[in-house]
Amino acid sequence: MRINRALAQAGVASRRGAEQLVLAGRVRVNGAVVTDLATTIDPARDKLMLDGKSINLQALTYFAYYKPRGIVTSMEDERKRPCVGELCRSLPGKPRPVGRLDRASEGLLILTSDGELANRLTHPRYGVRKEYQVTISPRINDPNARQMIEGVELEDGPARFEGIELQESAGDRSRLLVVVSEGRYRLIRRVCEKLGFKVLRLKRIRIGPVALGRVQVGETRPLSGDEIKQLKKQVGME
Repeated sequence: MRINRALAQAGVASRRGAEQLVLAGRVRVNGAVVTDLATTIDPARDKLMLDGKSINLQALTYFAYYKPRGIVTSMEDERKRPCVGELCRSLPGKPRPVGRLDRASEGLLILTSDGELANRLTHPRYGVRKEYQVTISPRINDPNARQMIEGVELEDGPARFEGIELQESAGDRSRLLVVVSEGRYRLIRRVCEKLGFKVLRLKRIRIGPVALGRVQVGETRPLSGDEIKQLKKQVGME
């Protein structure tokens, strides 16, 4: 494969960013500096280095993971709280989490060693849709639901839900199915709080074509070939 693609898949940078690394003379193949963007490598045989450090080119891995509440979505946590990195280091290919799911939330995370796919899935340009089950209090009404769709003003700009569906109301709470297509931190919680609702539970159940399905809390499963293909298609990699 071309050297910029190999660097991108290893999570070093986007393809464009990888091209700049090559042109700057920071990349070596089998010990020799390369600056030609047409350079191709064999991940199974060639040794790739960036700034003198080896880059892992082993087979790419893709997993769906049910993140429990209380787990931090990072590879390391400076406060020594349990984090996703502990799991990632134990999995084949040592994948990394794609995007974020705050500590108080639970549900689907994609873990992958495919850096290019991870970069595209989190880039707002591609608008990959994500679905959440959200329990709020007090009960929602139609004007509130319409406002969530029309949008509210947050401190970092306007925000809105792509879709909202009432699944159940009982007592002083409602359970909603919420669809968003951007990845701003705590977006759903902040929109709900702006309108006077407290989020009691937030669970992500789908990212693009990948559904949480029957994966249990704390479990992982490899993504199917079709799921990987569909994810790549959504972000222009197929």
